[in-house]
Amino acid sequence: MSNKNLNWAVIPCAGLGTRLMPVTRSVPKAMLPVGNYPIIHFAVKEAISIGIENILIIIGDGMDTLRSYFSEIENMPESLDEENINIEEMIKSSDIRFLLQEKPLGVGHAIKLTKRIIGDNSFAVILPDDLIFSKPNSLQQLKKIYDKHGGHVIGLNELKKNEIEKKGIVDFKKEKDRYKITDLVEKPKISEAPSSTGILGRYILDYSIFDQIDDSDEGETNLTDALSLSLKSSEVSGKILEGYHFDTGNPNGLVKASNFFLKNSKLILEKY
Repeated sequence: MSNKNLNWAVIPCAGLGTRLMPVTRSVPKAMLPVGNYPIIHFAVKEAISIGIENILIIIGDGMDTLRSYFSEIENMPESLDEENINIEEMIKSSDIRFLLQEKPLGVGHAIKLTKRIIGDNSFAVILPDDLIFSKPNSLQQLKKIYDKHGGHVIGLNELKKNEIEKKGIVDFKKEKDRYKITDLVEKPKISEAPSSTGILGRYILDYSIFDQIDDSDEGETNLTDALSLSLKSSEVSGKILEGYHFDTGNPNGLVKASNFFLKNSKLILEKY
């Protein structure tokens, strides 16, 4: 039986960051800065802020800087204490662990790696490329639906026509408090897309998703396909996420996110 209490989060970070080459040859994309904070900081903060205590960050080879960022620093100069207090509080208030994904085989594969640790617990998934500033934050918006309907809940947004073939697309019945998902298709042709509503980097998943994820070691393992298979036995709900969204997986999005953060940093650090 599934444990419906949400106390786990998975943050996949093992991707190669090809859209951000060449800097990602030596710097993990999750460590690239938005203002003076790395992208991963906002993902972990989002999980902790809704009470999640167990966080699994999926990393690839050569990404030890992610571990270092969440390590306590001894003898911190007093003049830097205030600037680092957010990080120290995050470390103390949660159990942050790291799992190695030896090959970048996609989000589905990264999630499947966590099965032996998460067991029969439900869990959140945060794709840190999708940086969203909102209050309540994105996971809190999804959790409200999850607490009522259970099953799987996914973040959504409306896409421009030229984005449809690059994203997971959903079909749905719109209800008062959610989108009841009836179909999911990964990167369809525009002519075959069931809608212009796409999946946006936030999920709350029941542990039953593990059984729907292929065990393939060749090519990327697709989470959208696993969710599509889940429709036969589980509720799948969605919500258009409110807030300011930035795709930090490309240079333009990263710059826009940094500019927004620098203009609103005090509010974001205190409220979001």
